[in-house]
Amino acid sequence: METRYEIREKIGQGGLGAVFRAYDTRMNREVAIKRIPLTTDDPALQEESTRQLVKEAGALASLQHPNIVTIYDVESDANGPFVVMELISGKTLNELIQEAPLTWPDFRELALQTQEGLIAAHELKMIHSDIKPSNLMLSWLPSGKFQTKIVDFGLATLIHAQSHEALESSDSVFGSIFFMAPEQFERALLDCRADLYAMGCVYYQALTCIEPFQGTTVEAVIDAHLEHRVIPLQDLRADIPVWACEWIMWLINRMRTDRPASARDALQLFLQNDQNQHPTLSLGKARTRSGTGPRSRLATPAAPPSPRLAPPREEVPQDPTLRLFKITAPQPLLPPEGSKPSLYGAALESPIPTATSAIHHPAGAHAIPIKVKKDSRNSLRITFAAAGIVMLALAGSHLSKRIDQHRQSQRHGLLLDQARSSNTKEIILSGPELNRFLNEAANADTEEMQKTIFRLLTIAKPADATNFDSYLTEFASTSTQLLPEARKTLILSVIGKRSNRAMVPSLLDFARKTKDVSSGVAALQVLSPFSGDEQLPDLLAVVQFHPNPALKKAAEEVLVETLKRSKQRTAFAKQLAQAIDGTTDLKTRKTLIKLQSASTDG
Repeated sequence: METRYEIREKIGQGGLGAVFRAYDTRMNREVAIKRIPLTTDDPALQEESTRQLVKEAGALASLQHPNIVTIYDVESDANGPFVVMELISGKTLNELIQEAPLTWPDFRELALQTQEGLIAAHELKMIHSDIKPSNLMLSWLPSGKFQTKIVDFGLATLIHAQSHEALESSDSVFGSIFFMAPEQFERALLDCRADLYAMGCVYYQALTCIEPFQGTTVEAVIDAHLEHRVIPLQDLRADIPVWACEWIMWLINRMRTDRPASARDALQLFLQNDQNQHPTLSLGKARTRSGTGPRSRLATPAAPPSPRLAPPREEVPQDPTLRLFKITAPQPLLPPEGSKPSLYGAALESPIPTATSAIHHPAGAHAIPIKVKKDSRNSLRITFAAAGIVMLALAGSHLSKRIDQHRQSQRHGLLLDQARSSNTKEIILSGPELNRFLNEAANADTEEMQKTIFRLLTIAKPADATNFDSYLTEFASTSTQLLPEARKTLILSVIGKRSNRAMVPSLLDFARKTKDVSSGVAALQVLSPFSGDEQLPDLLAVVQFHPNPALKKAAEEVLVETLKRSKQRTAFAKQLAQAIDGTTDLKTRKTLIKLQSASTDG
């Protein structure tokens, strides 16, 4: 590794090892490197295990798909085996749903992409066995559309097999207990339907921010899976097609024979149901059904509806400790701050069509709860200790996040105190910190707080590669949070004082297009000392055609100052003459004649 890969920084730690940002000197690209931990203390056994893992993991590199992270190489050095893969700049699904569940359009896109990835992997007989929200990475394409990639595909099963002599002799539970299929707790051989179950649990949480199977202890969560104690999705989340809710419940059936046989089958039925332009929508509350006989499979839309009534929903005894939350209003997934506007924005935010008389083919995806036999439950006791370790790790991760949030809060207060001091000449900020202060300035409760933040932004310097001036100008130009007075102040007091000549084109473009006249005038005032010959045609267009007199006047003043510095006054005078000949408005014509005079002076 020393000769080819340069380790830059550690970017993650998980159950499958540590992840580092690195640079591939041979291919001239950034990559992610995952160090694989080994569990044996026997050097000879470790060497053989490493050799076998590298050999078998090399097969994962054949898994090339836009919705699965690409593995470039698998090697080993003195520190053990490591996997080289593509570096994804984005966020995990787990991070994105911390604040709010997904909208239906975003979820639909997520479901399509992840099922496509599962199909590709399962076709090659590769099972993930550790699917969870933190193993789904979302990044944004230049068009503004998000792309989902499943990470660590195949590594979980492979590393688990390397760490134990045989599955039957293993007393441990591998994976996250909130998303594991029942057969994983029973230590049965796994197939693709375990991944479908886990992905169904992910979908459920993405739409509700709640795990489908819950409990206050590890044992309670496992029992919830084994006894299939789950609230139907349509009883928790409103405004989702009922067929989609039942499709997800189909994926998380207790018995794997009641789930889709493959990801291909699951996606096919999803696409068929999605053709209905006026689906019945969920209400987010329990509904009474009548009839007899449960069904384990979602109905195909093309099939004629059954003459009998919909099957009943089995009454499942609910764990009294089950967590019930009010679902937060869904929020669309948007490109990161500073990105160009999404071409798909309208589609992402479009309302879901409603219909009260749409035909719906009930699925009855809710499976009969399976009562775990005493012997079976006793055989599971041995797994709880290892699963407890998983829970402790989750608790430790949560505590680490809380500590990190506390540190960020302390630093935030310290930075504000520094900004209040007139002796502070420079403050170093990261990109996320800049974004946080901008949002706080837009929503400041007091004028004094807004003033403090604007002073901080005026003297801020980047701690990373973020272009602060471009970011500030983009925020001032596009943010819907800013009130007109705050926008004007941000332009004059922050962007203007930072005096970055590179921002002139953006400020001029904003001034030409904005309906906020006072902010547009402020932008022209800020760019005036730095405008050059390349801005003359655009300034002339504002003077000629802009409907607002105040902006026309401000552009005229900038034009005069620019002409004083111009080396192309003669050529511009000819352009002005043509503009005068083509102008019928007397007031505008008079202004252009004044400008023509200024272009010939000196």
